[in-house]
Amino acid sequence: MIRINRTGAAHSGLVEWLAQRITAVYMALFLVFCLFSINAGPNTGFEQWSDWFNANPVRWGWMLFYVSALWHSWIGLRSVFLDYIKPFWLRLTLTLTTAVALFVHGMWVVDILYISSPGGGV
Repeated sequence: MIRINRTGAAHSGLVEWLAQRITAVYMALFLVFCLFSINAGPNTGFEQWSDWFNANPVRWGWMLFYVSALWHSWIGLRSVFLDYIKPFWLRLTLTLTTAVALFVHGMWVVDILYISSPGGGV
């Protein structure tokens, strides 16, 4: 059973707030890791870059990065739509369009990282 608090909402937004902070921290740390990896190693040619990118830990790190980015953007855009778009039909249209666009983008990332990549294959 959902309990309504004094503000009239089903929840206070703490979960969304925390999820955005966690995804932002992961994305920042992963970008620092990537910059360090790029600058620390002798990545001089395509072979070295391909080997680095096709390593499973790096590939899973990129996948988690994109899942975090998609989740982060979904939470942010959904919050903006719910707070500032008042006509229901427009809010529903924008929310559904955003959900479909993020889903398609996520499938594209899976295709790039696991299906179309040289070391890929599901």
